[in-house]
Amino acid sequence: MLPIIQQVNEQFRDPAQTTFVCICIAEFLSLYETERLVQELTKSQIDTHNIVVNQLLFLDKNDKPCRLCNSRHRVQAKYLDQIEDLYEDFHVTKLPLLDHEVRGSSQIVEFSENLIRSRGTPLGVSE
Repeated sequence: MLPIIQQVNEQFRDPAQTTFVCICIAEFLSLYETERLVQELTKSQIDTHNIVVNQLLFLDKNDKPCRLCNSRHRVQAKYLDQIEDLYEDFHVTKLPLLDHEVRGSSQIVEFSENLIRSRGTPLGVSE
């Protein structure tokens, strides 16, 4: 059993084989826990240089959001600024909040396009 554990440890520490992608939302507790995770991974010598920020409310310039949406957008913008400051050397990918649940292979393929588009600009929305 010990050789297997050692092999897994080696694979985790080899950036050519393993990298950890942190997923968070733009809120205080999630950012705090993500920072703790990044520090622990770094201490354990596990590669992490990608952060995905999920469920973002993007507003078009012509949108007139309700009070709740406007408030949520401001809170998220505050934490996005902190994420960009903290992780300036990371690849930060921003994913939109959807009005539906992603289910089924065709929706997963469609949504996954957000992961490979230019960093920070989700499909169908403008910042």
